[in-house]
Amino acid sequence: MRTLDLDFRRQNHRTKWLGIAILTAGIAAAAIAGLQHMRLAEELALAQTGLRQSENAARRQGTVKSSAAQLQQLERTMKRAREVASALKLPWHELFAGVEAAKLPGVALLSIESDSVKRQLKITGEAKDLQSMLEYVHLLGQQPKLVNTYLQSHQVQQQDPQHPVRFVLGTNWVSGK
Repeated sequence: MRTLDLDFRRQNHRTKWLGIAILTAGIAAAAIAGLQHMRLAEELALAQTGLRQSENAARRQGTVKSSAAQLQQLERTMKRAREVASALKLPWHELFAGVEAAKLPGVALLSIESDSVKRQLKITGEAKDLQSMLEYVHLLGQQPKLVNTYLQSHQVQQQDPQHPVRFVLGTNWVSGK
């Protein structure tokens, strides 16, 4: 591994603009995420309103007189609304705090995929060696919000001169533990 030489005194205006550009990109990404959250919340509210209106109409009429296609569309809308509501109710802060608490210097996380219905995570990462990878799996498994942590796959990256280990972990998360 190369040594890192830091010179905090040197004035580099290009670095200043690079920092501003990165900050701007971060703010834009946060704004996009916020807008997406608002859109999903509105979609959920509309779906719930549609369900209430359908239920009220069905109560007034006594029976629902819909075609099979309309009924299937309503079922799909309700399923999507339940998925959105479920995703919004998840304890994301607790989940990410648990993953972030399991840090090792020789391990880098590449991606985190979640299945909110099954409450499962798939974590892809890279470790400097097999021992670091195994220590990370063990450390992640000790987090109180994460249970049943296991190694799904791993592969030594032969094309890289340092031969890091790319791995995929699976874990389930619980709340209230």
